[in-house]
Amino acid sequence: MGPHVVMMPIFPAGHFTPFLIFAKRLASAGVTVTIVSIDVHIAEVKLREQAAEFLRFVELRDGFEHLSVELLEEWKTDAGKAKASRLLVEAVRDMSSPNAQALRGVPTVDFPVCVMHDMVTCWAQDAAEELGVEKHMLYLSPSERLVREGRAPVTPENQDIPITDIPGLPPLQPGDLHSMYQTVESFEWAKYHEHRNRKADVIVANSFYDLEKHVIDAIRNKVMGTPGVQTIYLLDVGPLLPQSPTPTALEEKDPCILWLNTQKPASVLYVCFGSHSTHHAPQLLELASGLEASGQPFLWILRPPNSVHIDASALAAPIPPMTQYLPPGFEERIKGRGMCYSSWAPQRRILEHVSTGGFLSHCGWNSTLEGVCAGVPMLTWPFWLDQNFISRFLVDTAKLAIEVKREPIDPEQDLGEYDRIFRRVKRSEIEKQVRRLMQEEEGRIVRENMQNMKRNVERAVALGGSSRTNFEKYVQLLRAKASAAAFNGVNKLDGIA
Repeated sequence: MGPHVVMMPIFPAGHFTPFLIFAKRLASAGVTVTIVSIDVHIAEVKLREQAAEFLRFVELRDGFEHLSVELLEEWKTDAGKAKASRLLVEAVRDMSSPNAQALRGVPTVDFPVCVMHDMVTCWAQDAAEELGVEKHMLYLSPSERLVREGRAPVTPENQDIPITDIPGLPPLQPGDLHSMYQTVESFEWAKYHEHRNRKADVIVANSFYDLEKHVIDAIRNKVMGTPGVQTIYLLDVGPLLPQSPTPTALEEKDPCILWLNTQKPASVLYVCFGSHSTHHAPQLLELASGLEASGQPFLWILRPPNSVHIDASALAAPIPPMTQYLPPGFEERIKGRGMCYSSWAPQRRILEHVSTGGFLSHCGWNSTLEGVCAGVPMLTWPFWLDQNFISRFLVDTAKLAIEVKREPIDPEQDLGEYDRIFRRVKRSEIEKQVRRLMQEEEGRIVRENMQNMKRNVERAVALGGSSRTNFEKYVQLLRAKASAAAFNGVNKLDGIA
């Protein structure tokens, strides 16, 4: 049996999906992978994912009590982290015991060589330390170095002072940092995870070298090996994206793809702000008016204000009426040139379609990687979390995007974090930037840069490429640790009843 890895992701699709993809790759390389989560999440994954039978799933539970999604909120407290860590230790010991089938419903497996967590389940490091195994982190954002303590949170005293001394990064404004650094309350949460991120023995990054080489080199050469940083390996293995099956022309039924088939090559601006971010109603009117005024064909995945998360399961749900959020007569005026769609859409297939020529995005990292892999230049309109930083990176460093500028924050009118995140963008600004990307010389240059980056990612995942080589190195590392444990006769269950 090959080495065994226990994975502890958090569930939102932006986190769980890359874990699942990486788990499948490891399983195909002969690594035994057990994903630990709560029962409702495991059931959902098994229902919608192919090849789940190649993975092991173990429920995180308290005795025989099934845990609800409320556990995610408990993780934000010290008591909740301690509880989750204890339950993870119990799960690992159960699955490695001779009674694993009776205790957890899975065959007995060798003790894991590591526990792999993501950036916001760092409490899993406590479980790994108690179990005596390594702490590996799958990093799902760009490979930035987090701001050193003392430069955050952002306050009125430092909000206008540029940050110029982070290795591998250009100068940043404090407002470009992760939104968790923007208030004193959220910074305490961020500070805990920043500290724990440095304790990971191995960091596996959902990125590739040519996209972030300055940052990756800086971390390896200027951060790793410094006091307080325990990380020995940083391995960029991305992009970790799901495959996009393509039906034949006769089988095609998706409304978005059928509409794109009627448009000219590279003419359509794809507009989508992810599965969790939505605009408020006045901004939808501005966006609609700006898209109409640009004269550019567009496919807009339109969601109602303050709506809930949407995914593939929404395909069976009725499409809500959206006319009330659009200017009067809008849909009739843009008929044939624009399409508004309010259900789940196959984003990667849309981006890879020959008619798609631009992507107006919220700058989530998964969406960013999908745009890069498709070679589609971007307009950036970030909301929160790490999206502001990703926007700055795409616009200023990688030169793969053009920014849609939001209205500046007026200190006299600042109503808190919500207003800072959802700053207004005028229809004239939307029209201007759409034209820049899709019709003007600057857009041509960004498109050329993105096409070059697409070729870079194709090389990275090919045989001998940086991401493929790093993945193979990681598998070899796991095997070496499993062999060493077997040679030394390590049995983590000794003394456990």
